[in-house]
Amino acid sequence: MEKIKVMIVDDSALMRKLIMEILQKDEEIEIVATAMNGLFALNKLKMLKPDVITLDIEMPQMNGLEFLEEKRKVGDTTPVIVFSSLTSEGSSTTMKAIELGAKDYLLKPDIKIPSDLSNIEEEMIQKIKSWGSKNKNRTVDLSNIKIQKRKNIELEIRETNRIELLSNPDKIKFIAIGISTGGPEALRQILPKFNTKIPIIIIQHMPEGFTKDFANSLNRITNPIGYVSKEVEDDEILKEQHIYIAPGNHQLSIHKSSSNFILKINKDPPVNNHRPSVDYFFSTLYKNIEENCFVAIIMTGMGKDGAFYIKKLHDRGIFTIAQDEESCIVFGMPKTAIELQGVDKILSLEKIPEFINEIKKDK
Repeated sequence: MEKIKVMIVDDSALMRKLIMEILQKDEEIEIVATAMNGLFALNKLKMLKPDVITLDIEMPQMNGLEFLEEKRKVGDTTPVIVFSSLTSEGSSTTMKAIELGAKDYLLKPDIKIPSDLSNIEEEMIQKIKSWGSKNKNRTVDLSNIKIQKRKNIELEIRETNRIELLSNPDKIKFIAIGISTGGPEALRQILPKFNTKIPIIIIQHMPEGFTKDFANSLNRITNPIGYVSKEVEDDEILKEQHIYIAPGNHQLSIHKSSSNFILKINKDPPVNNHRPSVDYFFSTLYKNIEENCFVAIIMTGMGKDGAFYIKKLHDRGIFTIAQDEESCIVFGMPKTAIELQGVDKILSLEKIPEFINEIKKDK
């Protein structure tokens, strides 16, 4: 098997060594180059053509943001994963990097704390392999997880509910999206393509502080189409033409009061090791919203968060969508939902907004 070629860009020799040691534990990854700043990286990029780049931000001569700007100018499309510190400044810089073309980020470990390094190993290897494989051929086979149809009265009622929702777009009051690894890039691609007014609620696995900067970053690309992107505030009433991002390190729930849908945040424990958790939010949809008035979507992400409750929503008659394998960075959450028979439609990334636009047709 052809290995995934990686270039490590960091001004710290120790950090370059640690990243290299982690990645060399996987036989499918090959380190083809290291560079101490963006200038050296640009020169090596032309010659070595890596499949993915890890990038520090703070470096002498040419920092990470300057490297991304120069890389974009020459038309290079190699996926870049940036290392970020868990600070407000690190969050803001990370979002600038994503706006400049970085595909994903990793929290920079504290090299003095061994547990920090071990905690990030699995995520680092997974993200490197996932983004690196986008430059390789890979087959897509969903034949072993076909969506089965059972014929019984209860199922026919659910199918009728779904058909009624799609044929009466005014009944769709909001869209709920659960997403994780690969989410920042995927959302930047699809959100500007929604040609509708209905609110969109997004559960994106992301640390506290990052979600606010992420929402602000999204707002710069959604505002021109009439959508305001923002981080959720407690007791917030859903409004048309708004995109709501669940705040990091909080759980998000939804409630119905009279004719309003209200979002609440809390510090309930993590679910599936996540806060915010997709399953947590989907569970509140299941428990608190009795009417069939929304579409639930599960997208790219590692693990299974969201799969359990999207299945329960589907079984109740809610229309559900999963992102397909080919366009996912990590086909974990959608795959589990499909295997559980919790999905009505499997769509590529670009087809998701097209499908919603077609059924909603808001002008």
